[in-house]
Amino acid sequence: MAAERKAVSSKLKLVISYNDENDNLCEKSVQMRNLVTGVEPANVVTAVNAIGTLYEDPITGIHEVVENEITA
Repeated sequence: MAAERKAVSSKLKLVISYNDENDNLCEKSVQMRNLVTGVEPANVVTAVNAIGTLYEDPITGIHEVVENEITA
């Protein structure tokens, strides 16, 4: 029997860049869990752009983490 991979969960880590009180560039991240797996990348970008309007500082990175179950 061949091994198979099935996505069981997904989360996004959004990286937000800002300048601190000394005008140094810093980053913080926001995570969103329990998301639908297999979403088209363009749809992720569209959603993140909409979410970005809720923050004062720009979202400068999007990281997707997918957990897979592997069976044999």
